[in-house]
Amino acid sequence: MIHLKNCTIGYSSPLFSIDDILLKKGSIYALIGSNGAGKSTLFSTLTNQLSTLSGTITIASQPLQSYKLKEIAKKVSFVQSKTDYPDFLTVEAYLALGRTPYTNTFGRLAKEDHEIIKHIIKRLKIEEFLPKFMHKLSDGERQIMAIASALIQETPVLLLDEPTAFLDYGNRMKIIKFLKEIAVTEEKCILFSSHDLELCLEEINQFLYIDQAEKKLILANDLTKEALLERAFNLY
Repeated sequence: MIHLKNCTIGYSSPLFSIDDILLKKGSIYALIGSNGAGKSTLFSTLTNQLSTLSGTITIASQPLQSYKLKEIAKKVSFVQSKTDYPDFLTVEAYLALGRTPYTNTFGRLAKEDHEIIKHIIKRLKIEEFLPKFMHKLSDGERQIMAIASALIQETPVLLLDEPTAFLDYGNRMKIIKFLKEIAVTEEKCILFSSHDLELCLEEINQFLYIDQAEKKLILANDLTKEALLERAFNLY
């Protein structure tokens, strides 16, 4: 689904390199790394906001750089760790924005769009929030709505930057389990960043981590907490 080969990630200077990594559909991956290591830069690169310094990235067997803006929005959805919302935008209106890549010039929703929105609302059990204004929700509630909007966007790739950062333990567990489920049932390729090592180690068995010593992005399975702390945070 996402193939990164011989890549160098960064801005004017490299942050880390990638030899050859393939992220598959139907799988979920936790991205681990210290602050400033380059996690957000990787997300910017995968959403085509930033070019690689070298190497190639393909999504669905097509070079990332060849996608136009509206085309990439049908392939990749991105949930930021925190987003500012306009005052007096209802949850219902906000969720509908997830269908923007598929609407016409006037932004009108078709019957199929409404059905997709209803399906995600029901699946996440967020009906009670629909009439509420986004700026009146808690940080955790807004994060759940952002994830719902990304699912409504119906992309094969879902990227999330710290999706559980503002949630209590119960909701963190709920979101991770839900993401695991949809990765399999809807054959999505899901990549999320997190500092919640305990929860990730409990629920996730595939990790991308930025090795501090080698300055390289590594794909590994079933790591221990000690191994992650040593390699991703240069501890021990």
